[in-house]
Parts: sequence; C-alpha cells; structure tokens
Amino acid sequence: MMQKKIFLILPLPVILVLLNLPFMFGGMVVGGNVTVEFIFMDAGIFALFSIVAFLRNRIARLYIFLALLSISLSFVFLISNEFRFTLFFAASSLIALRFFFMTKGRSDFSVGAVSFTVLAVLLLLSTSLRFLPINTISSSTGYVFSIYDNAAPAGVPFTYSFGLVFSLGDFSLTVSPITAILFPLIAYLTADNTFLIIGRYRSNGASSLAAIAVTAIACQCENTIGIISATVTSSVLSALPYFIFLSAGLLLLTNFYLRHPRRIRFPEINGIVILAVLIPILTTEFAIVYSGMIYDLAAFGFNSFLSLLSGFLLGLIFPFKRTVPLYSVFIAFAIQTVLFLPFLIAEALSSPLFFEIYTLSGMVSGLIVSLSFRNRERISRISLFEFVFSMETMIAALLLYLSLYSFPIFSGYSEIAVIDFSVFILVVSVPAMWLSNVYLLSVRAFGS
Repeated sequence: MMQKKIFLILPLPVILVLLNLPFMFGGMVVGGNVTVEFIFMDAGIFALFSIVAFLRNRIARLYIFLALLSISLSFVFLISNEFRFTLFFAASSLIALRFFFMTKGRSDFSVGAVSFTVLAVLLLLSTSLRFLPINTISSSTGYVFSIYDNAAPAGVPFTYSFGLVFSLGDFSLTVSPITAILFPLIAYLTADNTFLIIGRYRSNGASSLAAIAVTAIACQCENTIGIISATVTSSVLSALPYFIFLSAGLLLLTNFYLRHPRRIRFPEINGIVILAVLIPILTTEFAIVYSGMIYDLAAFGFNSFLSLLSGFLLGLIFPFKRTVPLYSVFIAFAIQTVLFLPFLIAEALSSPLFFEIYTLSGMVSGLIVSLSFRNRERISRISLFEFVFSMETMIAALLLYLSLYSFPIFSGYSEIAVIDFSVFILVVSVPAMWLSNVYLLSVRAFGS
C-alpha cells in the first residue's frame, strides 16, 4: 500500500518542473533580491502541500487542483503572448489528470475543483489577483519582484509581509508566505467542510425541505467565514488582518468536528439568568448615551446591537404560547435595515425623541426575532439563530469591502469609522455564527 502511494506522488516533481519552466527559460524573470523568497514560496510551499496530501491521503484532490492550476496558467500565458510555455502547461495538466483518475475517490473531484474556485475568489476579493499591467523590464517578459519595490513597508499589511508580485501582461498576482499557506488552506477547508456537511445530512436520510434548508444554512456558515478572510486581508488596519487566522482556525475546528462528531449540550436558560444578563446590557446602553460615546459610529452600532439583544432577551422572559409565523424574522430584518439608513442615523443623533423611537424600534425588532424562536423545534431555533448572524456577517463584510474601496456609505462619517463599525459586527457575529453552526450540526446528528 505504501509503495503504491509513493508511486502515485512520483509525478509531482515533474509537474513542479513543468510549472517552473517560464522561470528557467526567461519567460518570467526573478529579481535577484527575491530569489530566496521565490524558491521558498515556490518549491517549499509546493512540497508542504504535497506532504500534507500524502499523509492525509488526499493526493487525488491535489492532482485535480494542479490540473486546474496548469490550465489556468496556460490560459494566462496564452493571452499574454507567451505561446512557447502553453504546451508545457498542457502536459502538466494531462499528467495531473492522468494520476487523478488513478487515485480519485467519490468526492475528490468536487472538493478539489471547488477548492480551486474558492481560491480564485479569495485572490480576487483580496485584490491579490489584479488585471492591471505593471511596467516590467520588457513588454514581452514577466517579472517577479518584491512588494516593497513599489510600496513602503509601513503601508503593507502584515499578511503580505515579504510578499512577491508576479506580473505578466495584464495580470498581476501578489503572494506572501502567509497568504500562500492560508489562502489554499481556507479554500480547501471551505470546500471540504461543505461537502462533509452535505454528505452527513444525506447519509442521515435528510430529504425534507426543512432538512435541506438546515444543510444550506450550515454550508452558508462555512462559505461566509471562508470568503470573509479575503476581504479583511486587504486592509492595513492593525487588528483587521488577524481575521484570516480566525477564519482558518474556525474552519479547521469545524473540519475536526465533522470528522470526530460529539454531542454538544447547552444548559437551559431560566428567567434569573436572563435578568442577570439583561441588567448589565441596559446599564451599558445608558452609559454609552450618557457619556456621549453614542456620536461615534461604532459605538452607535454597538448600542443598536444591544437594543436588539435587549428585545431578544425580553422575548424570552414573556410567556407566549402561540407560534409566530416564520416570515416575522424578515420583518425584523426590514426594521433593522431601515434603522441603518444614513439619514435616520443622523436624525437619531440630533433629536432625543427620535433617538428614543429609534432605540424602541431596535428592541421591537429583537422581540420579534425572539418570539419567532418560541414553540419551535430546537433545530429550527438554531437554524434561525445562525441565519440571523449569517446575514449580519455578510452585511458587515459588504460594508467593509465597500469602505475599503472608498465607496461612500454614511455621509458625515469617515471610511475608518465605517470600517470600525463593520469590524465590530464581524467580531460579534462570526464566532456566534460558528458556534451556532457547530451546535446545529450536533443537534442534527444526535438530537437535542
């Protein structure tokens, strides 16, 4: 068995050589000051993922990934008028495909292909991959140079430290040791987790509409966490790029749980516990308003979140035996969306009466969400909870992405203020979304 596995990885050095022929024969020129960094990120990281694929018995997935990579590089060199290398990339893709079909399993193609697609999305969203020509040593030659050659070290996010820029024609790719390891890891875990979730639900005979919806929501959590890492990586703010490590860590923990599932139990929450949480929340809201911090957009968003949470907790205390229609959740979302219209925020900060109405509306929104949880199965409640935080997370990521690219959103507030506001929502919603997702998987697998 071991001899067969060793035989199946023998083509990997050949593929590595074929992919590097442009660097050997002048199609891509490596700057002399980055030769060591280039060798580390090229051969070193290729060897790292090959060893991991060998040890984890994921060789087939690596081969389909390399086949798609070779095809993509062939396309890039072809439209960049570097025709002499396209045949070698084609040979690389054929070798990879040949050995993929020798080793493939049931889900290997799906996971490998989706991993490559997610990686492409990560590169695009993070602006690592750009369609912008960069002046190089000649119009017909690609060039590899240090990211510090055209950017001051203080202006480079730490996630791109010691980064290299690969420029060829209208294509420009910026890669660093951190992104070269974490981006493929996040892409793979996002794809693998998604198919593990689908496979687990399918094996449990989950064919009802509700089960399909639960599966979709569970997969949505993984996809949202994966994509967020691309958005936050492009920021120069000191705290924000750490989300790429948070994303990788959460996806890795989900993957471990899916492969080693355990029943997760949460204690029942009674009225005394709810009051013990609600009183400090109301006190914090008062302190934010009384101290004047409410005029800061991030603090205003925090206060609005606390109002929503207060309404949610109040809904847990009130006795209510009827089942509220499920569409009421969308009514709550509509209220929250309207409340964050820029001109309403400005009005709330200038009129005490309107601020009270604004805060009360937030509590009503939370109360509606809370009541929609009542008298439902546990798995439905957890699904709704995760849906709420998934929406919050995606909206925050959208605001963040638009702010990073100077799209005006809130008049009267700087881009940094909007980014801080978005980061706060991410800090709260991403862990909550992930926890609810793991608990949802536990309830689906073991019951409540």
